[in-house]
Amino acid sequence: MIADDCVAYPFREVAMNELHSRWTVPLLRVGMGLFLALWGADKLVATEGGQQIFSAFYSVDAGASLIQIAGVAELVLGLALAVGLLRMLTAWIALLANLVSTAASWRQIIDPWGVFGLTEGGTHLFLASIVIMAVSIVLILEWRNDTWTLDRLLGISARSNRRDAAATPYRSDVSPVR
Repeated sequence: MIADDCVAYPFREVAMNELHSRWTVPLLRVGMGLFLALWGADKLVATEGGQQIFSAFYSVDAGASLIQIAGVAELVLGLALAVGLLRMLTAWIALLANLVSTAASWRQIIDPWGVFGLTEGGTHLFLASIVIMAVSIVLILEWRNDTWTLDRLLGISARSNRRDAAATPYRSDVSPVR
């Protein structure tokens, strides 16, 4: 008999919160990776727009080559993060990149409608930066719950190997029968 808070999972019963935990971090990681990869691709496809963003938000008059290099770097970072390659390193780099981006757009975040005179308004889409920062932090804090990564498949992460070796095939704190 399966408890109400458990589901039948191949070879054993799994508590719903454990099953959700298995999906949550990988979904956040893939989503953040694709987000970064698309912004990297944007710098390659719309280089002039990237130059305008660098000028307006970072006070850097970057040439097309620099924007394209940044685009390639962001694209590679995003793809590596999405597949879970060197996930701790890529998660920290993603957090740093998102922190710089969020800090550069603080006026748009604080005053998205122009109420305080920091912006002209119409910048409420920058509020998504708050969620992006939160996901970036969660990816670092919850690395132990990150499953289905290229790191684990290749066995290149010492941290994930230690966790896998210590993992038990059965959660003893979940009673399968009520």
